[in-house]
Amino acid sequence: MTVEPSVQVALVSAGGAITAALVGVLVELVRRQGATIAEVREHAQEAREQVANSHGTNLRDDLDRVIAGLGRVLEGQDRHGEELASLRREIGHERAERLAVAERLDSHLNHPN
Repeated sequence: MTVEPSVQVALVSAGGAITAALVGVLVELVRRQGATIAEVREHAQEAREQVANSHGTNLRDDLDRVIAGLGRVLEGQDRHGEELASLRREIGHERAERLAVAERLDSHLNHPN
């Protein structure tokens, strides 16, 4: 089967056009992929900077010290709560005694002997 020269030229031209279009599509895909990779690298660098420890102590050790300190604060709050409750009881007792004295005084003043 022989193909006429004009058909051969048309086939070669069509093949060239298809090849050029495919190369263009591939170049665009590679460009987009490169842009995506650059963006991912930028975000990875930002994430690395956010989690990097910029001071001389270990974050875990810092947290352990904070938790231990918080335990002492809570113990102090418990102790203060107990002291406040004790003061309230004492004030209540003093109030009851004062009212009893006031009642005796009122009774004495209202009913003198």
